[in-house]
Amino acid sequence: MNLRRKGNRYEAIAARYLGKQGYRILARQYRCPYGEIDLVARDGDILVFIEVKGRTSKGFGLPREAIGPRKQRRIWWSAQHFLWSREQREALCRFDVVTIETIAPGTNRIEHIQGAFDGWDLG
Repeated sequence: MNLRRKGNRYEAIAARYLGKQGYRILARQYRCPYGEIDLVARDGDILVFIEVKGRTSKGFGLPREAIGPRKQRRIWWSAQHFLWSREQREALCRFDVVTIETIAPGTNRIEHIQGAFDGWDLG
């Protein structure tokens, strides 16, 4: 399976999971000159920018280990673009990460990390 199709599959799993948690998905694969945000959602009054990472094995490490400071900065700048382009500069925002590990065909372990970028200097 190619990487884009695999990424789409993991994003769909994450969107379904978040929907069951009460999130309202606003955008998928939001692209701008700064990069891409996998999912943009509403959690009550909070606008949430979500990075989705999936793995079928631990050969490349845990999914969350693939989201370093450089990737976080790209997501942050993309989020700024989203806010400015929609005139929502004053919105309450949060950055979450959803990791998905495929344990067996059709069986996934999902971890939702709220406020995953808290404490990082992304500017």
